[in-house]
Amino acid sequence: MSRRLATVLLLFIGCFSLPLSAQTADDEIQLTRSVIQTERLAVVAANLGLSDSEGAIFWPLYKEYRAARGALMQERIDVIKMFVSGYETMDAKYARGLLDNMFEIDGKILDVKREYAPRFDKILTPAQVVRLYQTENKLEVMMMAEVTKDVPLAR
Repeated sequence: MSRRLATVLLLFIGCFSLPLSAQTADDEIQLTRSVIQTERLAVVAANLGLSDSEGAIFWPLYKEYRAARGALMQERIDVIKMFVSGYETMDAKYARGLLDNMFEIDGKILDVKREYAPRFDKILTPAQVVRLYQTENKLEVMMMAEVTKDVPLAR
């Protein structure tokens, strides 16, 4: 794990070990996303070690990729919010519908990853592409862990 990613992890954990009782769940989600997004570019840059010329080609494609992934992350968060808001009155059909929505979103995320991998292959080495996806995965896991930490299990 790079020093930059370790620093982000510590910052991330520190931010959320403080009491947030005055904030709503939406505020916590936005704060989590903000912390991750603020450092995402720096973490990716540190893990890829791009030259200026490589970066000039990579960053526009990466921003396009992040836009596609960000929209899907918002869909995922919306389903989590629907689960939480309907928790007390949720019946089996509603719960299954939410699960199916998550499967659909996960499929779309996989499609985006598959769509962009060959495009990244054209401008990065194979090891850099793997590191990019590893870094993205670690950042997403961190964010989803924080977003879902207070979400109860279905009854």
